[in-house]
Amino acid sequence: MNNYSFDIFDTLLTRKFANDKGVFVALREQLKGITRLEFPDYFIDEFVNLRVRAQKVAHETSSFPEITLREIYTALGSEFHQIEAEHLELLQELEEAIEIDSCYPIPQNVSSVVKIIESEQNVFLISDMYLSKAVVMQMLENADARLTAIPLYLSSELKLRKSDGTLFSHVCTDQNIRPASLIHTGDNFESDCVMAKRMGVNYIFYRDPVLSSIERSYFREEQNIFLQLFAGASKQTRLEGYDLKPSYRLGASFMGPMFYGFVHNSLKQAVDEGIKRLYFLARDGYLLKIIAEEIIACFHYDIEIRYLYTSRQSTYFASIFCLTSSSFQWIFQEMDNVITFNIVAKRLHFRADVLIDHLGADLRQSLIDNGLDHRLTRKLISRLQNELLSNTSLKAKVESSASVYRETVISYFEQEGLLQDKRVGFIDIGWKGTLQDTIFRILKSKKPTFELITYYLAVTHFSAHTAPENRKVPAYMFPSIRAGKGPILELLLQCEHGTTLSYRKGDNGRFEPVLKDPSVHLEAWGLNNYAEGIQRFSRTLSRSLAAYPHIETTYTAITPILIEMLEDATPEVAATLGDLFYSGNIENSNIRVFAPPFNISRALSYIISSRKRQSAYTQWFDGSYSRSPLLPRIVVQLDPRLTLLNITKKYISREELMEKRQHVKRFVQLHLDFIRR
Repeated sequence: MNNYSFDIFDTLLTRKFANDKGVFVALREQLKGITRLEFPDYFIDEFVNLRVRAQKVAHETSSFPEITLREIYTALGSEFHQIEAEHLELLQELEEAIEIDSCYPIPQNVSSVVKIIESEQNVFLISDMYLSKAVVMQMLENADARLTAIPLYLSSELKLRKSDGTLFSHVCTDQNIRPASLIHTGDNFESDCVMAKRMGVNYIFYRDPVLSSIERSYFREEQNIFLQLFAGASKQTRLEGYDLKPSYRLGASFMGPMFYGFVHNSLKQAVDEGIKRLYFLARDGYLLKIIAEEIIACFHYDIEIRYLYTSRQSTYFASIFCLTSSSFQWIFQEMDNVITFNIVAKRLHFRADVLIDHLGADLRQSLIDNGLDHRLTRKLISRLQNELLSNTSLKAKVESSASVYRETVISYFEQEGLLQDKRVGFIDIGWKGTLQDTIFRILKSKKPTFELITYYLAVTHFSAHTAPENRKVPAYMFPSIRAGKGPILELLLQCEHGTTLSYRKGDNGRFEPVLKDPSVHLEAWGLNNYAEGIQRFSRTLSRSLAAYPHIETTYTAITPILIEMLEDATPEVAATLGDLFYSGNIENSNIRVFAPPFNISRALSYIISSRKRQSAYTQWFDGSYSRSPLLPRIVVQLDPRLTLLNITKKYISREELMEKRQHVKRFVQLHLDFIRR
């Protein structure tokens, strides 16, 4: 029969901090608030380094292989004679309290231990740790009371260590078992694996408590309490969902950390600006609202949050008061689709066969010859636009239809409380703010004093309609050359329901949104697990931050780093996010996999295609490349445009690149004007 042993720290239990120094950083924060001890400022500022050095000194001066926490603080006192013995004892008690309070179980391994116990096989706990047995037992009790009944071999009690093999030998002798019958699980490769093998013990190397590459990307200062808590929350949430789909880890360690700071800062700013009601706009606001709910539950902000069903498709037509050329931007907009007459008719709330009958005979025949479901040429678009502006009868019908539809839209918005206060707030992802401008224009027609403020993750520019009563507050500004990140960030904000198509009055008298069916692929992908990862991370981090209300929350040091990581995504992030289905147009047509891996055939097709056609193979090149096998990656690298781009990125900054592009555009325009003349 096999015997099993487990390391304790970072195997069965771990701390809510990013690493073990987080305990010392947290203690330093506590010392700042204990004025009665009268520690010198330099002692508090340098406490983490002093605590680390004291542990080293204690090891060097001890006559045993292992030391205790009391010996560590004795060593600290020997270097600072002005610190009284009772103060050293208090420091020790504070550290022990932080250790106990910050400790939580690692579900995967605790579950394994419980199964071994239930199978009536032998299991032991073996740990190299300076904490006392009483403290360790309290931590085990808090994690799972069943762990306290397991034989515990603690280096601070026995003065033996795993790191030199003596603790393994002692366990085998004490339990009268052969080393070869013992299977040890631990996270320290040297002491739990190398030394175990050297002593004849079998081992299982547990890697998960180490920070992931995503968490390491922003954890750049281990003495920063905010970063300790932030990365620690991501790690804890990730460990808790070990048996869930990859979408859970994407939410817990990537999406949650990326958007949490934006939501938290927006909530604080809205409260400071006197906003009483804050709306999260569908569908990008669905997961952001989940984050906000966890933040409000912990910080008790005096603000009401709601979810508003809206979209470009459901509101743009209602904003037509007078049909002008400014309306053409969305009526004839091509994004991830091609513009056809049928699409134009749909956006104008006409049946195609009805709209075409209102047009002049020549234009009508030209459109029929072109094909009503075929892409409109530039010439046909220009002729159709002129017809919409010059055909008085048609123009009046469009404006009248928009007016009727607008009343339904206003009724829904009014029902949802948008007109109750003088000013309301929105939260949305970005990018140009045209949806906000549309809603503002609609509601201002009903209530002239209406004011709106929207908190955006990012905008690419401020529209002409930005004004004090229609404010846009972005957390970040994205230059135009970076707007391509928009589809990826939008894809991170998945939603359980489809796009809002329109509004209708129900049998109960209430106005309700008419929704497109949700994607059939989301359930298999794991949307529920994804949302759970985001929610758990937000709850864990909120509780950690609430315990330290005075620390500086430097979210701006994290979000840009995670956004940049989309250009060099880890294989897991690329595979999980890349498997989602995507459409980038108002109608949500042309749905396809966002970033499928390249095979040889797709890679060859990709490199010979035009830039515009390449989006048919992947909407996120870096994601597809990251998850592709070696040979297709080599083929893709043969694309000379990619080589040129990499060289350009290496030697020219983004600002210089933008300036050069503008210079080329001006040069071309100048010569085109000369040729025309």
